[in-house]
Amino acid sequence: MATANASYAAQRNARFTNSASNLVDLVQRLNDTIAAMPRQAQRNWQSKLAKALQTFKKNHPGLKSINDRSKFRLCKSLMGKLADIRIDTTMQREPNLQWIITIIENFRAYQAQPIQVYATSDGGWGGWDGQHTSLALYLIATQGLGEKFEDVEVPINIYDIVSRGEIRGNFINNNTTVGKNAGKKPLDIIDIIMQMIYGVEVDGVTEQEWVDAHAKWQAIAAAGMFLTADKFNDTDQVGAISRLNEIDASSVDVVKKFAVYGKYVVDLQQRPINTKEIPIIMEFLNLCEQQDISYTDAQIEDLAQHCVDLFDANFDAKGPFWDQAHQANLNSYNKTYSGDPKRGIPATPKHLWPEAPRNNKNVPQGIAFFWHQLQKSWVPTQGKGFKFPKQPFSVYQPDAKDLF
Repeated sequence: MATANASYAAQRNARFTNSASNLVDLVQRLNDTIAAMPRQAQRNWQSKLAKALQTFKKNHPGLKSINDRSKFRLCKSLMGKLADIRIDTTMQREPNLQWIITIIENFRAYQAQPIQVYATSDGGWGGWDGQHTSLALYLIATQGLGEKFEDVEVPINIYDIVSRGEIRGNFINNNTTVGKNAGKKPLDIIDIIMQMIYGVEVDGVTEQEWVDAHAKWQAIAAAGMFLTADKFNDTDQVGAISRLNEIDASSVDVVKKFAVYGKYVVDLQQRPINTKEIPIIMEFLNLCEQQDISYTDAQIEDLAQHCVDLFDANFDAKGPFWDQAHQANLNSYNKTYSGDPKRGIPATPKHLWPEAPRNNKNVPQGIAFFWHQLQKSWVPTQGKGFKFPKQPFSVYQPDAKDLF
């Protein structure tokens, strides 16, 4: 079996193992985020930034300085130097550069919230909320208005923070706003999971939900995979897992078993986990857990190899698994309403047939096919006494001849 090139996954997972804060200023935070993107994505973002700054200037005619409160009406609070604000890379979510563009294009000074900070040991301010606003203000001041970074002052709220765990709790609670009128960028599921991993790994948080998220990450990282999202521009990397709903909702044990499956196919095929793959495999493993069935690592690896042998473990939306599943669904539909003269079952008149099933590539359709496929071709290869979960609710019954 080939061994996965785990360098990228290892790099992504290593960020969670920092034992202390990593405070960087806004310039480094922005530059590091841009540098992590592919070159073309960097060029595209710089082009969007230039247009956003033009829009900002158009919306603020005559504005020469962010410090001009008569024309740039930021709220009244304690004032702090923007250059003194540090971002703890182990605390804050990774910057979303498109959201920074959106802030700049739609900036209204009177709506901006103070930057939420705490005092750092070097006499500066640790920004625990308002990272995107801070970065937008930095770009507006330095690139939009040509100001010196060290001269810019912004409103800050100083919090009496006792522990880093308190910061994370505040951060999550203050960033879950949703809706078109949201004034802040809501936390995505990847952001919340990353905060929980950091919280346990770095800060020693003991809340069970956080501990579980950390344990899931440990299993995934040990398997040479990593958690990510589209906004990080790395979902095509070997071992990338970008659909996280099932990871979040499933038990630690189920995720550990999925990690065995994932490691096997990633090592063998050197690819990311497909977003249409993880819900089917996880649904099957959850079904097993619900019926007190626990497969060994060897059995899960055998299941993975079985998928490879049948359809190259290709769950892509345009791949063979979903093509076969949809055709089996259509054949079942036609058989159901065409009747069976040999058994004396009359056909349903065509005008009374319901709409033909669509190729939705969703879990109900996928798991119906997957369960029957495994029952037909995988179960017979297992030894005596092998346990297999009972059939789940099935949206259709595929014929054996329509399976792989």
